[in-house]
Amino acid sequence: MLEDFLHAVPEIERFADVTEPRFYRDAPDHWHIVLTDVRGSTKAIEAGRYRDVNALGVASIVAIRNATPDLELPYVFGGDGATLLVPDSRRAVCEAALRGVRKLARSAFELELRVGLVRVGELRSAGHAVQVARYRASPFVRLAMLRGSGIAQAERWVKDAEAGARYGVSEDGPDEANFEGFECRWQPVPTRRGHVVSMIVQALDATEADRARSYRRTIAALEAALEGDAGHPVSLRGLRLGTLFGDYAIEARLRSGAAEGPAFRAAQARARKKSLIGRALIALGASAGGFDGKAYPVELVANSDFRKFDEALRMVLDVSAEQLAVVEAELEHLRAEGHVVYGLHRAPSALITCYLRSYSGDHVHFVDGSDGGYALAARQLKAQLAELRATGR
Repeated sequence: MLEDFLHAVPEIERFADVTEPRFYRDAPDHWHIVLTDVRGSTKAIEAGRYRDVNALGVASIVAIRNATPDLELPYVFGGDGATLLVPDSRRAVCEAALRGVRKLARSAFELELRVGLVRVGELRSAGHAVQVARYRASPFVRLAMLRGSGIAQAERWVKDAEAGARYGVSEDGPDEANFEGFECRWQPVPTRRGHVVSMIVQALDATEADRARSYRRTIAALEAALEGDAGHPVSLRGLRLGTLFGDYAIEARLRSGAAEGPAFRAAQARARKKSLIGRALIALGASAGGFDGKAYPVELVANSDFRKFDEALRMVLDVSAEQLAVVEAELEHLRAEGHVVYGLHRAPSALITCYLRSYSGDHVHFVDGSDGGYALAARQLKAQLAELRATGR
């Protein structure tokens, strides 16, 4: 298969169809699953560093995409890390970018980023499928959806104390990453309904068909509870760029590679200046420098990556207390029947981290709940899995 195999993958128009097998195609054997995650992310989040953790997850995607500007690559943001697929022909440049992100994590954030690559063909030989679909989230953005046990198996291999060294990216070699397009200037978006919920649901059924059925039941329950409203956590009314006295440290660290010094201060000042200009253009509905203050916020809402599927449903939803109670009751029902495990994290607001190739259409916005989001939802899910193992169910 060619490097651009993703162009032959059909598009999903309705999110409810993300578990349908007919939309998925096998990833080529010579491609690699790239996995990144912040080691000790839960402790970092408990220390109030959830925005740092989110930023490094997005930075992994930005660095790989900038290293392969001519390719459409599948990627999924997971809160404290990311999953991507890259062809073997681009492995060297991607490894250099990953070393660069790892170096940045250490130098600018004092965090450790785990990075690993697993060949799709090796997973397939071991009986694990890796399939990709494309979801048309907006007229401007298509988001990758991933399917198959190969995703979880790759993660197990990369994180294994002994096998992990085989799949980890070596410390030796170039370590340059390009973070052009990374922006972190929006203030947290407050909930409109009561709770911003980061949710992860993982089906446990033995067969593929039964797992797909459990996911469909989950999505149907969500749609019924939200009464046709997608629960989108980002709204035009809630969007506010940073102010003169806002905190632009995260973007400055990404852009400068440091947590202090002249380069850091210059990057911080540049982010502040652009944010203030953006605020003015949005307020006036005016355009300048390729930024349309009227169209861009509308596109941002449409291009928000707030729900996805990578052999687990991941969503960030704005819901009322009543809606959340209905959703939790259905999830508990499915869990009691042995179909799923899940994790939920409630927050007062949503966080937005941005990757832009242009201010006109070609930009995507990664959404997580504040105060820990996906990472803390994953902790609850893992506790439910541990309970199942302990009881032998």
